[in-house]
Amino acid sequence: MNTPPNNQGTGVIGRRSTRSALAEISWVFSSEDSRLPILTATNPRDNIQDVPTTIIHNLPASYLSPSPSPDEMIIQQRGRRRVPVTWSPDETDRKRDSGYKERTPVKHGSPNCKIGANGIVLRSTPRKRLLLNDPKELFPTPEKSKKGSPTPKKTRQDKAFSNFTGPLQAALKGLSQDQLIEVIHSIAEKHPGLEGEIKESLPAPDIAPLEERLNYLKKNIFKSLPNSRLTSKTDSPAYSRAATHVLAFKKCVIEQGRQLVDSQHWDSVLEYVFLAWSYVRATPLWDNPPHNAARRQCFKSLATQCMTALKRGNWSPEICDEIAEKMESCVADCEDMQMCMKQLSAIRKKL
Repeated sequence: MNTPPNNQGTGVIGRRSTRSALAEISWVFSSEDSRLPILTATNPRDNIQDVPTTIIHNLPASYLSPSPSPDEMIIQQRGRRRVPVTWSPDETDRKRDSGYKERTPVKHGSPNCKIGANGIVLRSTPRKRLLLNDPKELFPTPEKSKKGSPTPKKTRQDKAFSNFTGPLQAALKGLSQDQLIEVIHSIAEKHPGLEGEIKESLPAPDIAPLEERLNYLKKNIFKSLPNSRLTSKTDSPAYSRAATHVLAFKKCVIEQGRQLVDSQHWDSVLEYVFLAWSYVRATPLWDNPPHNAARRQCFKSLATQCMTALKRGNWSPEICDEIAEKMESCVADCEDMQMCMKQLSAIRKKL
């Protein structure tokens, strides 16, 4: 076997022999299979129309228009509705812009279906239209609102209890405090001579119910405090648990004192002031100073009520001495009691 010549110096002879061999191989294959068309190199990005017609006829139909599989057809049927092949872009855009919605047509056999002269289906019931009123009518003036129809609830009127046959004491128990005041005031107006007799028969206000109320609210404050020995009962967490009861106690102390001041029973006012003062002093003294605001407000309100009673009441020297002894123990709790002490000393000088 002859070895090929060594072309180490130049590789021109080797390249020429390789090209001639490849040309002969291509000529052999083309002569043997002349039935196949000659494929030309085309750009894959070109359209199918650029491909020679001989190639198109020889390719199978599945390459040109592949038929979808049954699963793919089911998926396409389940998908969103497609636009039909014959459609008008103007009509579709108009429906989309106007928010058009398809409606179920009216059946010809239904009672709501009426056919006109031109064969057009008519509606038996007209469409409801929104009637917009004048904006001024939506907000009527007070004069128009008074002229409107009266409310169905009738105002309760005070009727005379003429058919009552029981004792008078039982009838008075069912009345409220305002009703009793109105009854006595109306009798005193009809019979002016009875006014002096009624004043003489009036007893001093009973402070026992007021004391019971204060005692009940004070117990609620201590019940709300923690029972553990390891926790403090005057710190901020303890106050947060008792804050609601502390405010209820403060409200009761102030309102009951104002009620007695309005009654102008000055002896009872001073009696209540010293009684409520002892209950306020018995409430817990909290570690955080802002938490003692309710305690200070109670002392201040009681001191104001005491000052009002001293100015408007008639006091004897013996009663002034008793009041002075009680006030000395209250000065340490509130500085406002010093003003009451000065007022009491001024009253003593006038006696």
